[in-house]
Amino acid sequence: MKVSDIMTKNVFTLSSEDTIGRALTIMYNKRINQIPIIDKYRKYLGTVFAKDFLNVNTTTSSKVKNFLSKTPILWPSDGIRKCIQLIVTTGNRALPVVEDSKLIGIISETDVIAQTNFGDTLVDDVMVGPIMIEDETALDSALAKMRRYKISRLPVVNSNGVLVGVINALDKAKIMATPKERIAKDSWTSSVIPAARQVKVGDIIRKMKFVKMGTKLSDVLESFKEFEEIIVVNNRRKPIGIVTARDALEMTLPRTDHPSIHIANVSDYEVRSIIEANLLRFLNKIHGKRENVKSLLVYADKYKTRKHTLRARLISNSHVIAAKAVDYDPSSASKKLISVLDRRMKSESGKKVRQRQMTSVRHLQYI
Repeated sequence: MKVSDIMTKNVFTLSSEDTIGRALTIMYNKRINQIPIIDKYRKYLGTVFAKDFLNVNTTTSSKVKNFLSKTPILWPSDGIRKCIQLIVTTGNRALPVVEDSKLIGIISETDVIAQTNFGDTLVDDVMVGPIMIEDETALDSALAKMRRYKISRLPVVNSNGVLVGVINALDKAKIMATPKERIAKDSWTSSVIPAARQVKVGDIIRKMKFVKMGTKLSDVLESFKEFEEIIVVNNRRKPIGIVTARDALEMTLPRTDHPSIHIANVSDYEVRSIIEANLLRFLNKIHGKRENVKSLLVYADKYKTRKHTLRARLISNSHVIAAKAVDYDPSSASKKLISVLDRRMKSESGKKVRQRQMTSVRHLQYI
């Protein structure tokens, strides 16, 4: 199957002179997280992402050209395997499809996941522990939490820890966008929307899809067409995990006899080599001894303060471990990341041992 077989041809686009206000309005109303930017000849120039508007004090009158990001492109003849590889390793939810420099479509995680066979994989095998926020929290605190953890969504719970909804980066659009930038007559009312610090998370939460542990991943694939995430809950409806389309696609990366390392967002060869060398030593130390590791994915960011932020997902035969580390140089950041991964892997192993012990005790009680 080729990219052209499943790509979306009717794509919302903007010019580089359009405003952030217009971009945010389209993103919110159409529930999309990125918009390709083209010139008058439909030449692809780059993409703007909703998540980028969380990082600065954006004004709605700013031009989208100031937030333009260069992304990898796909050709209509490219295969789905290449598409999955790029989506996973770049962290982008969708990629442009280009022919003769002109944008002809876009292909998203949702397009790809619908064509993927996950067999008997359970949501338990894919989920990571959720970072949550209470419904009485101010929206600006929620946005700050998203920036701090480099995530674009938060499950929302009440004071008892029970799941009540979810918010994501697009919900900032409802606060930022102005009525005059609307793209449809009923897009916005003329009332003044209060500032983010005056809005509580519970006031703007949207409905969510949640399932219990033990649910097959294949049974919830259709839900990704409407929901950006699947929240895994216990019997008391308290969140214990979260699964996104990209998390699921990570499970389809090619398997090898040895763990594979995928590093995204690093163009500097020396920096990439330093991070990869440290991670490789760690994997060689634990693979086949403490864990059977399938893959390790690392997303890197560098800020004006020169801090390096590394976010990782380690996928083994028994669980998925998420970790994050920050430091001023890539070597120190990667070593901190390894330390966090090591602690969390030991913690998960300890939980499994305790669960087996409890199961054995219950079994003996019935003998």
